[in-house]
Amino acid sequence: MQTISKEEINMNLLSTDLKIAGNHIITKSLNVLLPLIGIGLMLVYEYCDTSCSYLKGSILGIDLKWVGVIYMGILFLSAFFGGWSSAPLVGHMRTILISAAVGVEFFLIGFQVVQDTYCPFCLAFSVCIFILFGINYKFMNKWIMVASVIAGFLGFTVFFEGKVAPRFDL
Repeated sequence: MQTISKEEINMNLLSTDLKIAGNHIITKSLNVLLPLIGIGLMLVYEYCDTSCSYLKGSILGIDLKWVGVIYMGILFLSAFFGGWSSAPLVGHMRTILISAAVGVEFFLIGFQVVQDTYCPFCLAFSVCIFILFGINYKFMNKWIMVASVIAGFLGFTVFFEGKVAPRFDL
């Protein structure tokens, strides 16, 4: 097993030759673009005044829109550290982030179905998550992935606070 010195890690972090996560140009592009699209969706959702404005949700008191922006920001940044020698740590972090988000999205889509109120921005955000999961699945540690999906789903079952503001049909 090869060991990496602290200087090598610092040099790699400062290098402009960081490798983007993925093994194909399309995968690499999607690993960068989808988090940016997700951030954009959540920022537009902040100003939404259509049916999605009736959906409100938070986790531990933090609005889900801002959780989504922060989450996608971290995922965006982590995509640039997918190629250097200590990538297993970053790879495991990306596996946890993407897989837990899949569990969360299953929960949140179920919430919309039960409430019969759908948010196109939230559903588009879910599509970004599911595509990220699909393109990175091959490289994920399967045990970490399964545990993270379950943890994301169960975590939201316990800590999610959601409501649907009343709609009035005229």
